[in-house]
Parts: sequence; C-alpha cells; structure tokens
Amino acid sequence: MPRPLAIASDLDGTLLAPGGVLSERTRDALAAARAEGLAVVAVTARTPYGVDVLTDLLPLLDGAICANGAIDYAPATGRIRVLRSIRLGAARRVAAAVAERLPDAVFAVETGTGIIGEEAYRPLVGSTNWDFAATVDAVFKRAKRAVKLKVYCAERTGEEMAAAVATADLGGLSMCHWGDFGMLDFNARGADKAFGLASWCKERRIGPDEVVAFGDMPNDVPMLAWAGRSYAMGDAHPEAVEAATDRTATSAQDGVAQVIEALLAGDTAAAA
Repeated sequence: MPRPLAIASDLDGTLLAPGGVLSERTRDALAAARAEGLAVVAVTARTPYGVDVLTDLLPLLDGAICANGAIDYAPATGRIRVLRSIRLGAARRVAAAVAERLPDAVFAVETGTGIIGEEAYRPLVGSTNWDFAATVDAVFKRAKRAVKLKVYCAERTGEEMAAAVATADLGGLSMCHWGDFGMLDFNARGADKAFGLASWCKERRIGPDEVVAFGDMPNDVPMLAWAGRSYAMGDAHPEAVEAATDRTATSAQDGVAQVIEALLAGDTAAAA
C-alpha cells in the first residue's frame, strides 16, 4: 500500500472514547497526521449538527461524510451538500413495509438539518434539532426531505430487526443496523459510507489504496471494505471485523491514535 493520503474514521465507538469524548492522545495524533499532509475525514451516521457539537474535533477535520454517506459536510465553511436522498413517497412505502414486520417500531426522518420523529422517540434524545409528531403519517407530512429513515424498537436488537425485515420490500434502500441496539437506518439506494467517502476522495484525486479507514459497526462495513487499509476496533461487531484488513485496540484504548502514531513513525505493520 502506498503512503496514505487520507484518514477516514467513524466517530462513535471508534474515534471518540466512551461518552463521545475526543481524548488528548487522539487529538494529538490527528493534528500530527494533518501536519504531515494527511487529510482527516469523519465518516459517520451523525448529521452535520451532530458533528458540530464536537468542538474539539472540528478544527482537525478536512471534511465530514454524514448520515451514513448521504451528506458531504464541510465543517470549516458550514456547507451541506446532500449527495443522495430518499424520495418521500418511497420512504413512506418502506416505513409501511417495515411496520408490517415490526408493529412496535417507531419512525423518524432525518432531513439533513434536523430530525422529525414520532413522540416515542422523545425520551431517547435531547430536543436539539429534533421535532416530534404524533404519528408516522404526521412525520412524513412535515418532512420536506429525507436523507435517512430511522426505525427504533425498544424491545428488539438491531440484528433481530434486520432479520425481521430481510424479506420485506424495502424499495432497494440501503439498510444498516447497530448490533444489540434496536435501531435500523435506511438511506437512498447506493448511499452508504463507501459511497460518500469515495465521492469525497474522488474530488481530491485520492484513491482507495491511499485511504486508511477505521470503524466498529455494520454500517462501517462498506467503508472498511473499500479502503486500501482498514481497521476494526478491538470491540467491533463481527461484520466489521470480517470486512477490515486489520485490527486495532478499542476506542477507550485510543486504537485509532495507536495506528496513526505507528504510520507516522514509518511502521508498515501499523499497530495491527
């Protein structure tokens, strides 16, 4: 693999330590990488406002791929560019198909600048950038755009939910889950972390073999498989482990920083 030109990392459970904190070691490693000319791009399920709250991280980012690959966000300028969205009619049909298989499901629609969700979501989240509606029909009536459809089931795991809807007509939308956590995300057809990252890299003439990627969950699988070198975290979901070329330590152990430090030191084995 040639010398990398970009570091692409998932945030929660990967770059960020438990509690969503950017550790001092990871902050120093990212700063050192950028000083050596490497670009740093966050590739996350979060939407731009979810990245903006990470004030310690923002100055260290050259870009952010948000909403599982659907949004290209430039933190330095605040520019939000939707790469691919779901037609609202299609999102409605998929929600109906999912509800048939998961009658306890509650739904939310991410618009790119906010989220509109059913009232059952309210106890789970802070109110910032969230708006609530009484029914799923009301959610769709208030949404002007859908970059992501979110589905939550309090009494199921994400894997159970994915299995339940596996044979439903999902309109070709991209789907991902978070293992034990009872949530599914749906994006437009073909929109995933690999798609968003590849688009960002292509504009900068960076090839996959010049990217080092990090992740821990099934939604990271496309990115981990696309990058020339990729690392699953020490506590990563088995699907992420299978997709990655290498392993590193957990986020609590600064696993991303360990790899970056080794790469900058010229260690080709780089903390595998």
